[in-house]
Amino acid sequence: MSALLARGLVLVLVLASPVLAQPKPRASASALAPDAGTPPEPPRFAWPKLQVLEHVEANDIVEAGGVPVALRAVHVKESARELVQRFADAFRDGGLYVPPGKDQPQLANNAAMLTAVDPRRRITYTVILMAQPDGTTTLYLGEANHALARAPGTEHDFAPMPPGAQGALRVNAEGSRTLSFQVPLSGAQVQAFYDDALLKAGWKRGDEAGVYTRTGAELRLTHQAGDEGRRAVVLLYQSRAR
Repeated sequence: MSALLARGLVLVLVLASPVLAQPKPRASASALAPDAGTPPEPPRFAWPKLQVLEHVEANDIVEAGGVPVALRAVHVKESARELVQRFADAFRDGGLYVPPGKDQPQLANNAAMLTAVDPRRRITYTVILMAQPDGTTTLYLGEANHALARAPGTEHDFAPMPPGAQGALRVNAEGSRTLSFQVPLSGAQVQAFYDDALLKAGWKRGDEAGVYTRTGAELRLTHQAGDEGRRAVVLLYQSRAR
């Protein structure tokens, strides 16, 4: 699971964000008629069939920002260029709302990303396509069920956050948990805060910078310059065999 979280963190962030806005459909005259029956609910969306070369990661369920997210990564034979249109067509044919291009979040690297929404079930579908040198593609497929979302709290956090922390996102999976946020501190101040807080909580500094350990667990701290002078902080907690 740790490999999937490391490579697909952007996908988790997109899926955990609020369901994208969509235009409200107009009610037809027949739908407003007293004897109009309730239309049957369309079937749940199914990912299109692909020529899978390798399952990079098996199915996993994580919790991101209180939203349960199903993640899967596969290596497929098709090229990224042909798959973009195939997924767009599959989303539309499946009755999903596909936001226009200007509203589609994109990655800073060479990966392409496409998101669609099932408004009835409040499920967000996102695919990230990463073209490989041999013409094949690595895909990250994600489904976020916003209907089952719950308000995240701080009572179960594995580490404290410095005063002034904003935009906290929690990703919980079997054997690992991630806490990310931004804070108006310098890198030295972030490091000093966690050196003090974690050592008081029984953690010990590991052999690598930003790594802390204690019996049965490891914690990794990374941080870099964020927006508007803030520091973007990511904490990764992983269970370890004793």
